[in-house]
Amino acid sequence: MSLSKLIFCFRKDESETLSENVEHYDLVPLDMQLGFDLDELLKASAFVLGKSGIGIVYKVVLEDGLTLAVRRLGEGGSQRFKEFQTEVEAIGKIRHPNIVTLKAYYWSVDEKLLIYEFVSNGNLAAAIHGKAGVTSYTPLIWSDRVSIMKGIARGLAYLHEFSPKKYIHGDLKPNNILLGENMEPHISDFGLGRLANIAGASPTLQSNIVVSEKQSQLQQQQQQQNNAPSEVLMVNATTPSWSPYQAPESVKVLKPSQKWDVYSFGVILLEMISGRSSLVQVGTTEMDLVRWVQLCIEDKKPLVDILDPFLARESDKEEEIIAVLKIALACAQTNPERRPSMRSISDHLDRLVA
Repeated sequence: MSLSKLIFCFRKDESETLSENVEHYDLVPLDMQLGFDLDELLKASAFVLGKSGIGIVYKVVLEDGLTLAVRRLGEGGSQRFKEFQTEVEAIGKIRHPNIVTLKAYYWSVDEKLLIYEFVSNGNLAAAIHGKAGVTSYTPLIWSDRVSIMKGIARGLAYLHEFSPKKYIHGDLKPNNILLGENMEPHISDFGLGRLANIAGASPTLQSNIVVSEKQSQLQQQQQQQNNAPSEVLMVNATTPSWSPYQAPESVKVLKPSQKWDVYSFGVILLEMISGRSSLVQVGTTEMDLVRWVQLCIEDKKPLVDILDPFLARESDKEEEIIAVLKIALACAQTNPERRPSMRSISDHLDRLVA
């Protein structure tokens, strides 16, 4: 099925076709080497990769074989084009091998599309835990895990230190870390929450982001009263409820911090070391993975009790595994001031042998 027909299937107002809405608009390239136009994109074969409160994602294959990921956002926000344009073009300038590239976008009154490079090997969650409905899979060897950790750290360090606005991701988790053909990681969904809010997302997501924006405004007012400098940062803000990847202080602290991403990265490292999900079943209750690992250490349990059983076979890597475990726990400290920066974490990981 073509992309235009698929989009039509999911339109709320079935009295209009996509062609009626796009004739006065065009695809806006963010990659100067873009080799296709809107007509080619809409005629391309496509199928749904996933749906969420933040839109539908399609895998699209052009006639020449180029594969893309296209995210369709909400149908609102018709009066906010300039705001959307400013945000999307800033995100489009981000170029890093470990961050998914936004190649183009499309805006009309009723359609907003984001066109990304397609990353072919699934996501990190599936690589750690296996795909849903699939009973068997091959676990990642330690050297592959370390390579993925290093790539994520480099991508985050770039966002934090070297991007134009020293951005924050704000919703980092294994599901939005995509893996390439050679298992190299690509951080996805960066800046998506803000764009979805402008374009018109689900009511739940919108109300969550509105609350977040109001909190930010209140924080700015407080800073002005205190004559404190404020830093412009972009937050993803796509998670409507608490997640074990969120830093503890994010529930009550108004101003977003890069240390939130550091905490999320620490949880991801613990997942990759232990092979466990971010919530661990302990008897009849659930405990977040950070606390579970801390209790194992406090109880002086052997390393093998924490490790993914598959990694326990790689006894010659124990020293490296312990080193990464220490980094993970440093990242996941309750006090954000004690967490290291992503740049120092990346440098530390790069010094590992694997």
